[in-house]
Amino acid sequence: MSFVTEVSDDRLDSVQFLRAIAATAVVIFHIPLFRNGSWGVDIFFVISGFIMALVTAKSGRHFFAKRVIRVVPLYWLGTVGVFCVALLLPNLLDNTTADLTGLIKSLLFIPYQKGEYVQPLLFLGWTLNFEMFFYLLFALAMAISHRHRLLICSAVIMTLVVVGQVVTFEAVIPAFYTSQILAEFVLGMGCYAVYSRTRAWRAADPSRGIRTFLVVIGIACLATMPFSAGLEPLLGRAGVWGIPAMLGFLAIVHGLSGVTLPRGVVLIGDASYSLYLFHPYVMKVFNKVFHVFDAPGILAYLMTPLTIGLCYAVAIGMYRLVELPMTQWLRVRFLDPRRVATAPAPLPVESNE
Repeated sequence: MSFVTEVSDDRLDSVQFLRAIAATAVVIFHIPLFRNGSWGVDIFFVISGFIMALVTAKSGRHFFAKRVIRVVPLYWLGTVGVFCVALLLPNLLDNTTADLTGLIKSLLFIPYQKGEYVQPLLFLGWTLNFEMFFYLLFALAMAISHRHRLLICSAVIMTLVVVGQVVTFEAVIPAFYTSQILAEFVLGMGCYAVYSRTRAWRAADPSRGIRTFLVVIGIACLATMPFSAGLEPLLGRAGVWGIPAMLGFLAIVHGLSGVTLPRGVVLIGDASYSLYLFHPYVMKVFNKVFHVFDAPGILAYLMTPLTIGLCYAVAIGMYRLVELPMTQWLRVRFLDPRRVATAPAPLPVESNE
């Protein structure tokens, strides 16, 4: 079995580039000076919808098992780590306590109220609750009809979103899983529907002018996202951030189709999952040592690039030393035990979600 053969013939460095942008935006959001960048999550959700459609184009074999192997171990490792810190060194954390019930719900992807927010122990894991729910719906849609999986999954998700707009749920779980943000997975699947129909155009190697125009349009779409939060009450999150993410994704992926991007950019995209999960704790330790973000000032702005660079470095280390070897070992162990493990190679694009 080859995991790479499930991916399109096109190079998808562009997707890793977009992952790098999304993860960096979330990192910036957690720097107290800015508090702008939560829209990176919306880019991730659009990417997820696209990639799940792409990698199941020919076969859905082992789909859910692959997603579990890709997402769960690192998240569980981080969750247990945070629980241990809360138990042994609670002063290092703000609102997280060593709650055993919260630990169990976090590990099982069950949303629950923690203070003001619905979030697990590893607080950014709230997005993984949505991801795992999407994977489950997608797997069920494939079980019904592989050919019509996108249509079935999209119909179910949009029904849930509509119900969430019409009905006000008091209970956490139904309120959470009827959130409008789920529609962004549908936007991502829509991106694949477009992408799958432009193979001939991409194979024809469009001119540099067209490529440049598309990339500029894509960057312009993404550039509107930091300034549009005020429209969310009117258009909803999917309208304010999901649609620009979708348009930016389509333009950039087509504009950079087949283009080899700098290895450093792709590497940040490869490590985006580790970066996303663990950057807040890197920044917290950094600030407890240097206290640069306790108050705004020139020093805080000067130290911001260093902080982001440190988050990159830790994430790349986690990716290479923990995430990649662990994921590859689990794949060999559970998906293809006949394969002989070889030296680590980068995970395919479908796995870097």
